[in-house]
Amino acid sequence: MHIKELDVRSQIFTTTGLLILEWMDERLRWSPEDHNDLKEIFIEAEKLWRPEFAVINGAEKIYEEYDPFRAVINYNGTVHWEPGGVFKTMCAIDITFYPFDEQMCKLQFGAWSYHTHKMNLYNSSTTVNKDTYNENGEWHIDRTEVLRETFAYECCPNEPFANVAFHIYLRRRHTFYVMNVILPSIMTSVLLLSIFFCTPGQKVQIGVVVLLSFRIFLLNVSADIPKTSDHIPLLGIYLTCTMAITTMSMVLTVFVLNLHHITDRPVPDWARRFILLYLARMLGMNATSPNATASSNDPLKRKPKADPAKDARMNNAFFRRRPSPLMEIDSEERSAIIELQHRNASPSNGGALPPHTHFDIPRAPNREGFTPDISVQSPMLSGYSRLHRAPESPSTPAEEKIEDYSKDWKRMAEVFDRLFFWLFLLAILISTLVLFHPLTNVFVTSSSASRR
Repeated sequence: MHIKELDVRSQIFTTTGLLILEWMDERLRWSPEDHNDLKEIFIEAEKLWRPEFAVINGAEKIYEEYDPFRAVINYNGTVHWEPGGVFKTMCAIDITFYPFDEQMCKLQFGAWSYHTHKMNLYNSSTTVNKDTYNENGEWHIDRTEVLRETFAYECCPNEPFANVAFHIYLRRRHTFYVMNVILPSIMTSVLLLSIFFCTPGQKVQIGVVVLLSFRIFLLNVSADIPKTSDHIPLLGIYLTCTMAITTMSMVLTVFVLNLHHITDRPVPDWARRFILLYLARMLGMNATSPNATASSNDPLKRKPKADPAKDARMNNAFFRRRPSPLMEIDSEERSAIIELQHRNASPSNGGALPPHTHFDIPRAPNREGFTPDISVQSPMLSGYSRLHRAPESPSTPAEEKIEDYSKDWKRMAEVFDRLFFWLFLLAILISTLVLFHPLTNVFVTSSSASRR
């Protein structure tokens, strides 16, 4: 026999082979001495009485056309007939452990009209002859057996019918599926783990790519499995679970990204203690002391140290960079200002101008024909105000507080990334071991059988 095809979706087992039938016909006996020592003859089967047999579990035809096959008649009345053809039989497929599944298909032959009191069928051997068998690229025959089965209808319990069933035990060759489906899905799962080490801008992009990859793998697998809800393939469950893990990683990635961008409030004390200290230490990360973090986040506890020398240097540099407004005008305008100062000076204010005295001095037109007016304040008061101006701080305490808060939240996001990495790695390892569990059972069974 030869395995032509096992259509998993339609559950049809197609084989090519022949049946060896022998029966005794007393009407076909002769004496070889009376016929020139003739002991056997070949004759067309249509000229003989043939036992009725049909493919009981046939998918398309129950009766085949076997007339072209000749029969061999022996002088003692034994008829040997070997009809053959292509047999399409129904085969119940169990795809639970797909692609590491094992199937049992049978070819059932028997009389459709005659019960055992008129024509009885027996099996002459217990196994299928595989002398001319050619290996199939997808299925491997583990073993075969031939069984005789009898049954009776409820209406006629005293008229049993006999069938001969050929049981073929098949095991799928899984190398193709491992190389083209399982290994790419495992590598894609490893790519999923890299999400937790990417920058915030790349997390969502890689997650979407992994999710689409698993969806494509699931479509490829679903195209080969039968459309039934009786059995769900293990590979489909694996890909669905991995796709669910990827979806969950996307949700958690959004959660981590939100932690990255929190800057307006401090980390709660319980979260700082249990996540930044204990959980980070359990995950092998440098733990952050909650006391040090709390003190660094409190702006009231940070008092800047006074440095008189630095303030003096900054004031001197300010005066060197900002000359008096009187130095920016020409000599004639300067003389006019001095004359106005002496003219308006009075003994009541000590011979000086009032503190907020302004002068509007007309100036000569510039190159564009525009004549600006200069409003000059008392230079003593301007110098006094500039002398007591405090240098601007490069950053305000509010900005320092926001920066420290963001550092704590980013640190918490890193801790969650490390936690999710180990959790998803454990989930992927468990799902992969469950997927290869049937394969390990096959190796254990084969090794134990070889030892026996």
